[in-house]
Amino acid sequence: MDILTYLQEAGPLFGPSGYERDIALWMKARFTPLCDTVEIDPLFNVLATVRPTDPPARGGRAPKILLCAHMDEIALMVIEILKDGSLRMGNVGGVDPRILPAAVVTVHGHALNGKPMPLTGVIGAKPPHLLTEEERKQNYKREDLYIDLGLPMEKVKRYVRVGDLVTLSGRAVGLMNERAASKTMDDRACIGVMLEAAERLKHMRHASEITFACTAQEEVGTRGAKVAAHNAKPDLAIILDVSHAPIPASRPDSTVPLDAPAATYGPFIQHKLLKRLMKTAGSHGVKLNMEQAERGTGTDTDAVQIAREGIPCVLIDLPLKYMHTTVELLDMNALRECGRLVAAFAAEIDEGWDDELWT
Repeated sequence: MDILTYLQEAGPLFGPSGYERDIALWMKARFTPLCDTVEIDPLFNVLATVRPTDPPARGGRAPKILLCAHMDEIALMVIEILKDGSLRMGNVGGVDPRILPAAVVTVHGHALNGKPMPLTGVIGAKPPHLLTEEERKQNYKREDLYIDLGLPMEKVKRYVRVGDLVTLSGRAVGLMNERAASKTMDDRACIGVMLEAAERLKHMRHASEITFACTAQEEVGTRGAKVAAHNAKPDLAIILDVSHAPIPASRPDSTVPLDAPAATYGPFIQHKLLKRLMKTAGSHGVKLNMEQAERGTGTDTDAVQIAREGIPCVLIDLPLKYMHTTVELLDMNALRECGRLVAAFAAEIDEGWDDELWT
């Protein structure tokens, strides 16, 4: 897979939490050549399943593996149209107001015939020349910012309604040293990991049924993962999400190196399954860093682990700089290696994989 091309195509696609239809259809088309069945459920989760190529060693049932990475993006929402045509913003999923001044955005309005009408806008704020001394000491708050479409209120009201969504702009760009930066790397980069793994599995033998789930509504409460885990009925799950890579002044205990995937340990992770993942990484020469999560992980893991009767989970993190901005930065080789690890780990799961969980 050409990773940069994938990131450039996936990154700009519309898909805020709860509105994942467009990105779901695009992901379905990407997984269809690689999987035996691909479905979209009522929450817009994409469930792409690969049947086992080898029969169970003991003649029983093939293990079911669920892989999860979310495809929804953080966004804004129009909550007020001001007298001059400017728009006030609400928050969908966690946009830090500090990144918003001078940002370019798309307001997803509607033409008079009801068809979508995306409008380009910029986010403005009071310039520093007009700030009081006390205001200069404070960070911008979202209620102090506004979207300017360059239109008078009468025209704005033709195309924009309260409740319309607003997405950030930030197309993927290739950087030096196999790095890339874009919006929505969280977590569409990890769907890229699943696509890389699916391509590799096409050329590998495996005794498990493997379902790749592109999940919805993670940014507002891991809701899609709850439904995906219920529908897929997996025996175990591999969750993929991004984590924080070091930046200047970051605490060493809060980040993992950018150049390799990381596995999480903690109470939400099945520790013997984690040990098996580490063994797979070692035997296949994949560098694997470690990261701690003392309580919940803040990922789909937290929902999947307690779905149905309980599902043993491991969490693999793809390190990322500048999370929840329009310039989220990653190492494309780390993404590729993460896909290689996932494919190898899934291919090695066979009947009897869980014997050691209880001994």
